[in-house]
Amino acid sequence: MANLIMLLGVRVESRPGAVRELVVTRPGASWEWRATLPALLDQRPAPAVLVEYLVRLFLRQRPTEAASVGLLSLAAVVRMALARANEEDEEDWEWAQEVA
Repeated sequence: MANLIMLLGVRVESRPGAVRELVVTRPGASWEWRATLPALLDQRPAPAVLVEYLVRLFLRQRPTEAASVGLLSLAAVVRMALARANEEDEEDWEWAQEVA
């Protein structure tokens, strides 16, 4: 398990007239984790408290995957996904975090 490589896909989905959701997936795995973004915290730019809320929620609901990725790495990919969804970052590249 020391050589475990965990790759996460993180994106923000929004539908017209609905709240936005953070979606975390692991390519090649059958699970998908979704969290509704609380309306009071879903601001632009994304506040640190929103990132912290989502990371803690993921930690509680998916502890094995959160432990494999690490909290700092998870916080970074969540922050990047929110920034991309909020159009805060103009670079167009795949958002993923590899942890070895």
